Amino acid sequence: MHRAIALTGFVLCGAVSPALAQEASYCGGAIVAERFITSVVPGPGGRASYSVLLRNTQSQPRNFQMVVTGSFLGRPPAATQTLRANAAMTLALGYSPNLPGVAPLRGDQLAQVTRVACL
Repeated sequence: MHRAIALTGFVLCGAVSPALAQEASYCGGAIVAERFITSVVPGPGGRASYSVLLRNTQSQPRNFQMVVTGSFLGRPPAATQTLRANAAMTLALGYSPNLPGVAPLRGDQLAQVTRVACL
């Protein structure tokens, strides 16, 4: 019985580790999405949270707007942001509640619902 409990705890810990993927570049390669991150909290009351790590590959600051077209809750409003020269920032894309039979979005799926426009 103790082995089953330990195994169950191990599986739950494995379920909450984030999924990472490099998927996209924007503004002619000036801004790249180094990775899209999906963090899942399991269970019926759990949710999947989505974020992206953006990096400015240029030696000058870049102003941009990000628009998330996915049907997430807590999507950020489109607002002008500045990414410093050669810097990176993580931006939240939103979250979705866990639904039976529906897998959370990952990597390329998140890239498809994320738009970045340089200003």
